[in-house]
Amino acid sequence: MKTEDARRMLEAARAKATEIGKPVAVAVLDASGALVVLERFDDAPPHTAVVAEGKGAASAFTGRDSGALAAMAQNATPVFNAIVARMQGQRFVPHQGAVAVRDQNGIAGAVGVSGATSDEDEAIARAGAAAYGA
Repeated sequence: MKTEDARRMLEAARAKATEIGKPVAVAVLDASGALVVLERFDDAPPHTAVVAEGKGAASAFTGRDSGALAAMAQNATPVFNAIVARMQGQRFVPHQGAVAVRDQNGIAGAVGVSGATSDEDEAIARAGAAAYGA
């Protein structure tokens, strides 16, 4: 993922967050889960930056939107619990508010958001992801 793609996704997410009036943090990560850009908007609580990155990392690592990961966490299998236990120290937050970004080669990365309701976080993340490759 190119930095210009990540910045474009960040701006699209910012526009959606502004539209719904929510101060959030937005993290854009590449396919390996490495952070490309992160911004905590004015008035977003400090912890939102860490949570947004963790949600995005979980989506990038698994290739799943975090809403699906949250459902898996509620009905956790021993395998899922083992994955979460292993990844907890490495930014893995299986909660709604991130979406995987895909291209013709598969998973390109993820956009993670924190600071609004879970549904709003996911809507903001989807708006960001939609700007990939635009």
